[in-house]
Amino acid sequence: MSKPIFQLLYLSSARKELNEEALLKLLAESQSRNAKRNITGLLLHSDGNIIQIIEGSEKDVDELFGKIANDSRHSGVTLLSRRKVETRDFPEYKMGFRRTQPETIEASIPGFSNLVDQGVIPAAELEGLSVLVSVFLKTFARSTGMRTE
Repeated sequence: MSKPIFQLLYLSSARKELNEEALLKLLAESQSRNAKRNITGLLLHSDGNIIQIIEGSEKDVDELFGKIANDSRHSGVTLLSRRKVETRDFPEYKMGFRRTQPETIEASIPGFSNLVDQGVIPAAELEGLSVLVSVFLKTFARSTGMRTE
């Protein structure tokens, strides 16, 4: 029998605007740490607004969220959902943000998603996600000026 998967969803604001370099560094560091703990999920950042979905074992998810909640780079950390799920909505870690430079980095950085940069979340990206996660992503899109198709 496989271990239960826990999924946690939160919103926060960056205390100071994270620039592209800092976000890319965060992606590289978090991918390495999270892979060791079998943590997956999605992080989207747009104009200082952050939504993150974290998936993994209950212990690892709660530990990671505790670190995030106490991280001085975040303010207004708000837990929206914490629940047991049958399957992961994001088996591959993804992170997206609005880039300031036009270079294409998607191919060179595994796990980078250009959803925020494009300003749209395609319907295909929402297919197969749980209803709760889909609703939160659509709400995030609307609140940050993105659109869904």
